[in-house]
Amino acid sequence: MTNWEEQIVLPKKDPELEYGYILESDDEPVKCTKDELYDVIESDMNVVYVTTPQNSSFIIPGSDYETLQPLLRKKRSSIKTNLYFGIGYTVFFGGFMLLLNLNSNKGFWTDSPFRFLILVFGIIPVLDGLYELISIRRINELNFQKESSEIKFIFWINQKNIYSIYIVAGILLIITIIQFITGLGGSIELAGLVKLKTLNGEYWRLLTCMLMHGGVMHILFNGLAIFAIGHLVIRITGFSYFVIVFLFSGLMGSLFSLFLLPTQTSVGASGGIMGLIGFVLIVSMKFKDSVPRNIIKTMLNTIMLTAIMGISAFDMIDNAAHGGGLIGGIIIGLILIRKRDNLIPYKPSILINIIGIVSAIVLISGIVMIIRQL
Repeated sequence: MTNWEEQIVLPKKDPELEYGYILESDDEPVKCTKDELYDVIESDMNVVYVTTPQNSSFIIPGSDYETLQPLLRKKRSSIKTNLYFGIGYTVFFGGFMLLLNLNSNKGFWTDSPFRFLILVFGIIPVLDGLYELISIRRINELNFQKESSEIKFIFWINQKNIYSIYIVAGILLIITIIQFITGLGGSIELAGLVKLKTLNGEYWRLLTCMLMHGGVMHILFNGLAIFAIGHLVIRITGFSYFVIVFLFSGLMGSLFSLFLLPTQTSVGASGGIMGLIGFVLIVSMKFKDSVPRNIIKTMLNTIMLTAIMGISAFDMIDNAAHGGGLIGGIIIGLILIRKRDNLIPYKPSILINIIGIVSAIVLISGIVMIIRQL
């Protein structure tokens, strides 16, 4: 078993080639000048490998300080564009809502959907963009390795398609479509986490609720989240850990919601997703010599932003399920991940694979229950 960085195979280069690049759509090296190389790195998303006179082979763009510079310029430009959008959105939408509330008894910040939309598409992107700009300015020739390591790690993560995560995200989408066909509100009443019915003996709702969603935005956010974090989990630990963590964390989230929010009906995969985030955080901390430290920072930022959104829209978001799911993922990471060596990907044992199969069967049974109820 080799570490993730050793699994990246870099193309060899002609000794006479000074500056060049290889596109994703073409395996043939393209010879160019220094300025042309910088331009293509900064402007072309399809550049996979580059080389300079200092490199004995092709490298991933951003692996060294020289090729990292155009990437940072591109990132800085993208962040500024998003900043302008976030500021414009906040000013326009905030001003619009303020005008609507001038002649009403409702306060400017009392509308929960308004707070959620402003935070998600306005304030949080602006704050995150400002933080990223400050972080980029701190990168120099002495500390650029952290940024380069993350670039190579993400390259390795995306180097292999994980078809199983497409299937998982697709199943959740299909269930939501079925909900809309049969009636969204009715479907939630039939198979969601209706607390009184659950406490009266319908405990199967603890499972079915985590596979359902409450609307288009709900499945959109959760679908994108589970695709991104699920891809990462499967790549670094395998599919067995993914289904174990998702199932256990989702059930933990359902239990927390059941007892901490006894009157609020709940649906959604958020508990399982938060568990996956907590799991990646623990794995990254246990294997901090192999996993780039920026991954830890990303997980912590995600947890913090989720908490901010949850607090701002507490009457729309099931914070108990989020918290329970996060705790579930952390527990799995602490108990099941043993630092046998310092290698990522982490190879699951035979026992873990068996538990993973059982977990997958349980999730499939949950899907069958939903279909039968609807």
